[in-house]
Amino acid sequence: MAVRHGIAALMALGITFGLFYLMQYLISMGSERGADIRKGQVIEFVRLKRDTETQTRKRELPKKEKPPEPPPPPELQMSQTDAPDSDAMAISAPDLSAGPDLGSGPNMGAPSDSDSVPLVRVPPQYPIRAAERGIEGWVVLRFTITAAGTVVNPEVLDANPKRIFDRAAKRALKKWKYRPRIVDGVAIDRVEEVKLSFDLDDI
Repeated sequence: MAVRHGIAALMALGITFGLFYLMQYLISMGSERGADIRKGQVIEFVRLKRDTETQTRKRELPKKEKPPEPPPPPELQMSQTDAPDSDAMAISAPDLSAGPDLGSGPNMGAPSDSDSVPLVRVPPQYPIRAAERGIEGWVVLRFTITAAGTVVNPEVLDANPKRIFDRAAKRALKKWKYRPRIVDGVAIDRVEEVKLSFDLDDI
């Protein structure tokens, strides 16, 4: 038993010394590596001197050369045969002294005569009282057609029944338009007569 304890103690001492040696070796290796890392972080800055002197270059422009002068135009010589002959170019103008005889033909500008022609006829308005009572009738009027084609001076010549349709007939007649009568190319006044009927069927 004593021998076994002695061998175990020797082995324990050997292992202990081996561990101490290994730890010392590792510590020494770590310190050397840290020193190398610290040395590698040192950076040296070197400032270079800047050359302040600059060189200037002068740019020379090329000289312009004068363009060559154009040659003078050739002289053209015209012979007498090239010039046009004034006698040959003369053209005889027609004689306009004798114009056409216009007096022998018929006179187309003579004025023509024409009678008055109605252009606008406005029908009379049926009186309300006559329509309500069922009254019908007629009116004969005399009036004047002026040279301008208007109607003036309407006058009642006869009516049936009396004084029922006179005002409506005159009012409508004043709105009529005519082409006036022409005598010797001049418009003149003309007096005419007309009969206006008032029928309930026309309402």
